[in-house]
Order: sequence, then structure tokens, then C-alpha cells
Amino acid sequence: MRAAIVGNGRLPPTRGLRQLLRRADLVVCADGGLRPMRALGITPQVAIGDFDSASPSLLAWARRRGTSLLAHPRQKDQTDTELAIQYALRAGATSVDLIGVLGGRLDHTLANIGLLVALARQRRRARIVHGSSELFLATPHVSIPGRVGDRVSLIPLSARVTGVSTHGLKYPLADSTLRMDATRGISNEITASPAHVRTRRGWLLVVIEHRS
Repeated sequence: MRAAIVGNGRLPPTRGLRQLLRRADLVVCADGGLRPMRALGITPQVAIGDFDSASPSLLAWARRRGTSLLAHPRQKDQTDTELAIQYALRAGATSVDLIGVLGGRLDHTLANIGLLVALARQRRRARIVHGSSELFLATPHVSIPGRVGDRVSLIPLSARVTGVSTHGLKYPLADSTLRMDATRGISNEITASPAHVRTRRGWLLVVIEHRS
């Protein structure tokens, strides 16, 4: 089952956003993520959080549309986005798109990227979609979707990522080690589509900036 989690961060409009949301089997809003759903005219099945970012009129709209509102106290151990992900996993989601989880508060942005690791540990396919950008964790062998000329960055989320080899990128890597404290993997470019990356050990974030 494919789930879309919509956060309260900045949500750059793109032509494919509405289509992505309509393809999801389950749409869960994290608190103020209800706001862009109202603007798009899409009704989420569930909204979850402490609702400190959702106005009474926004909550009233959700109730009228039949959205289930699951309230949590403000003092809690998880962010609203993490609670939304946990709900989707309990509902049976095997693939998760995170939308509107970047571009707001820096602490939440970093934490939301870290949630990709939590999803990978549970063997769920997950990505963050942010305007024309797409972020996901590399598996031992993964294709990089995109067109020739799209920018790709490979960013370690662990101290070291070993055995990194690429195909179809302008600056190739062959059994290389990428380190969190160095910038070697930044600003590559697709030269053959689809490109590919292999890794041996470590968490490697793939960031694609698709050309418009």
C-alpha cells in the first residue's frame, strides 16, 4: 500500500503534486499539513498531531470532509510527522512519500531526513518529494530516476559509506568511500538514464534535482 504523508513545511507547487497525492492509497496529514490539502481540494483520510498549527476553521473543514482527526498532547516524544508515519505503517503502508517536510524549521527538516533511515530499517520504500527535488536512501544497488542533465548529490548520513560505485554520472565513483565530514558526493550530473549507484555499507542519501 502506498501512503503519502503531508507535513506543515513549505510545499512548492508542481504539476505532478496533485497526481502523486491522488495515486496514494492513504493520505495522512501531520497537523498543519491539512492546509495545502484544502488548497488542492484533496481530502486526506487522516490528520494526526497536536494541532497547534491547524486553525479551528481548518479542522472544521477536515471534519466536514470526513477526515479522521487523531489528537495528541503537545508534550510528546515524537513529532507530528513521525506520528503520521507510524500510523501509515500500522495501516499497512509498504511505500511512503513524504511531502511538505522540508523548507520550514531547520530542526524539523533535519529530523525528517533522518526519518528516512527509520523507514529503511523497517524495509519500507520511502522518499521525500519537495518541488522538483527527490530524496531517498540508496539500497545496495539502486537506480537513480531522472533525465540527462538532472543534478544528483550523494550525501552520507553515517560517518562513512563504503563501496560506492556509480554508473551514468558525470563524475564516476568506483568502490569509493564517502565521508560525512567531506563534500565529494555533491553536485554530480546524470549523463545516462537511468543512472545507478551501488553501496556496501552505510546510509547514503540520494538527492535528485529534476530539471523543469
